[in-house]
Amino acid sequence: MATKRLLISLFCFFALTASVFSLDKKDAVDMVSYEQGWLDSNGTLALKNNTDEEIHNVVFLITYLDMYGNPLDYGEFARKISIAPGMTKKLDIPAYEHSRNYHYYKSENMPGGSPSFKISFELKDYNVTEATEIITDDDLYSSDEDTVEPSPTLYILIFLVLLFIIGAWIGLYILVAVMAKMRNRNVALWVLLSIIASPLLIAIILFAIGDDNSRNDCYER
Repeated sequence: MATKRLLISLFCFFALTASVFSLDKKDAVDMVSYEQGWLDSNGTLALKNNTDEEIHNVVFLITYLDMYGNPLDYGEFARKISIAPGMTKKLDIPAYEHSRNYHYYKSENMPGGSPSFKISFELKDYNVTEATEIITDDDLYSSDEDTVEPSPTLYILIFLVLLFIIGAWIGLYILVAVMAKMRNRNVALWVLLSIIASPLLIAIILFAIGDDNSRNDCYER
């Protein structure tokens, strides 16, 4: 009977020790603040070290919530960071729904309004080994730059705009030739002038000076 009591006591002691250790580990790092304006491509967390030792290489879970506290999405992040005991350090993570102009409810909103959200922070681990995939701020920024590629639609749009500009410019030269011919003026001369100056300017000049009646007078004589 005494042995049974001893075993139960030891089990309770180890269970209590494990729960205290787990609680301490979970509360080792707190999120002090979060920032993400509607134009920001990254969100910025401020993390506080609540222990008496330096903390580095943290792994944490971010849960995104609507304004009523309902979960919208989540993401787990592993980041390389060093936080001195009792101090606070900032780090960046990719912005939530950046393409749709979402903003953290305490950060800058888009003029006219945009969707807002809250977040919940949960520490998963810290002081992890380098074997774990750790992301630095430099990796985050370089990754954003590498993955942003122009879409084929953008190339098509640029091509169509250039084609329109070239067509409109050629059309202005044709307009100059037609206007010169209708006003009994030397077509080749006025087209050459439009090349030297500007077809739009020459078209305006032709419109202003009107017909060349001197040729008609010569024909009548």
